[in-house]
Amino acid sequence: MILFIFEGAKYEPPLYEGIKSLFFPRSKDQVLCSFCSSIYTFYKRLKDDFDDFGDVVDILKSEMEKTDPDNEIFKYKSSDFESIYLFFDYDFYWGNLEKKNSQILELLEYFNEETENGKLFVSYPMIESIQYTKELPDSQFHTYTVLRENSRGEIFKKTAKQFCHYNGYAYLKNLDNWKYLIKQNVCKANLLTKDNLTWPEQQDDVEQVPVFKSQVKKHVTPHNEVAILNAFPMFLYYYFPKERFETK
Repeated sequence: MILFIFEGAKYEPPLYEGIKSLFFPRSKDQVLCSFCSSIYTFYKRLKDDFDDFGDVVDILKSEMEKTDPDNEIFKYKSSDFESIYLFFDYDFYWGNLEKKNSQILELLEYFNEETENGKLFVSYPMIESIQYTKELPDSQFHTYTVLRENSRGEIFKKTAKQFCHYNGYAYLKNLDNWKYLIKQNVCKANLLTKDNLTWPEQQDDVEQVPVFKSQVKKHVTPHNEVAILNAFPMFLYYYFPKERFETK
């Protein structure tokens, strides 16, 4: 079984269901769950309620007893899941940035392997960054950033919707569009970590930890902004061979 843990319940699960229909059409071994709070609350639950990062499935179950008691995760125990993937937002609009960055780095270093503790993917500044594109392929995607003051939930959601070339989410049902989104995000991540706007020479070049450290070094600390990136294209690049995403 594969467990997918999302930050939110409204947007991420339907978005992933679309991804699943394109990339995992015959898979019946996936369980989808939502934590329904921020990555920083997730960190606090891991630290405060368990001894130095407890079992993520137990933590999730304790939260979902209140929000989604009928979820199929309650049929399983931790050992039933061979892989765990987590998707959360950077969400740096409020609070102490130094503290937030320290917490996220700690989480990324802990959740760095799907068959062990789990594999965490972060969206900058949030999952709605998937909309932040002009007509695909968008040759300027690598230049897009958002200031901290403009990254608050409702502000960025509205901005991304208005910025997007497409009306609604129908374009996310197209496989070629996903190939473009993957290449845009992955090459931008490589620009962050290696200063090259190309496919990475190796997958490790755009791992979540070096991407996060580059965001902090190049954007967050000096400019109070982040380079817009989305977790789902990065996950798909991590999961599949690069050759699957070659475009015409």
